[in-house]
Amino acid sequence: MEIKGQIEDIIYSNESNSYTVCTIILEKEIITAVGYLPFINIGDIIVAQGNFVKHATYGEQFKIDTFEKTMPNTAQEIEKYLGSGIIKGIGPATSKKIVSRFGEDTLYVLQYEPSKLSQIKGITESKATEISNEFNKELELWKIVMFLQQYGIGTTNANRVYKELGIGAIEKIKENPYILLKLLYGVDFKNIDRMALTLGIEHESTHRISSGIKYAMNQITKNGNTCVLKEKLIEYVANILNVYPELVENEFTNLCYSREVYFENGYAFLSDYYLAEEVVAKKLLMLTNAHNKNNINLDKKIAEFEKELNITLSKEQKEAVKSVFKNRVSIITGGPGTGKTTIIKMLIKLFKYDETEFALCAPTGRAAKRITETTGEEAKTLHRFLELRKSGRRNC
Repeated sequence: MEIKGQIEDIIYSNESNSYTVCTIILEKEIITAVGYLPFINIGDIIVAQGNFVKHATYGEQFKIDTFEKTMPNTAQEIEKYLGSGIIKGIGPATSKKIVSRFGEDTLYVLQYEPSKLSQIKGITESKATEISNEFNKELELWKIVMFLQQYGIGTTNANRVYKELGIGAIEKIKENPYILLKLLYGVDFKNIDRMALTLGIEHESTHRISSGIKYAMNQITKNGNTCVLKEKLIEYVANILNVYPELVENEFTNLCYSREVYFENGYAFLSDYYLAEEVVAKKLLMLTNAHNKNNINLDKKIAEFEKELNITLSKEQKEAVKSVFKNRVSIITGGPGTGKTTIIKMLIKLFKYDETEFALCAPTGRAAKRITETTGEEAKTLHRFLELRKSGRRNC
């Protein structure tokens, strides 16, 4: 069933998902409608598809499945639309003045001849320009909403798209839909790829192939890796895009020239991860070259704390503990049950004895909780620890 009417009032609107309860003025009655209605405002004219349903508490409502906005046509509709406050600089009184002067041509004047607004008392030329800009922004936002909606892309992204691309955003997207992958968080490559092919982007387009490469590399980082063998990357991208490997190879080279991708020792890196690893490597090198002060008789103290903790360290565990005090950077690995927690307990005892500042950190909240439970010392997630360091709080 299809209805057409003007939004009279918005009773409820959820900002996070755009679920809205509103009243709509139809030709002969006012009805209550519900549905997901992004960027809807009082005064908007909508054409909606849906059905009337009976709510146990609120009675009959029109449940909207899909809808689109249309511009108001009559002077009365235009006055209500502009008077709703949707356009910055226009309230009910100003709306009445503008519509009284220009009638059904009001929206045309706002869009194409804003200087005429300065004929109205109280509207300067600069204010007329501001009003026109706001009106055109609202139009563009709605066009973006309708455009994205066609391809199953969340309409809440419209503001972001407009902010980044401005007027003419849709034309820019049609030229290269893959720019949405950079602009919008969480948008699926496969969805954008289908959209691009539907819009007529060539199957072997450089935009498509370069985006496919970056998509594949981002997927790899989600699995905990920062790089991938170039040969495997080329093969994978060629398969998912169904293009010749030579084309992927060529575009990979172009990405290297533009520094979006780095290639080193047979491995491909996204630039952010390559540069981050480079910084980490430099920091580690600085740490390893720094002098490590250690005035503890480790063998003696380890023996003392073994008795106190009622534990016996293996030869390998003792070497691991000593390594931490001999080197500025140490990596101790081992599977479950190999004694890593026991090593941590011993290190805590030695750090406290030596009055060395230390912090217990883990990548996840669950792991941090486990360390706290087994050692009796508070452990934090790495994220939380870095936040505290940034804020200047040293009690870690």
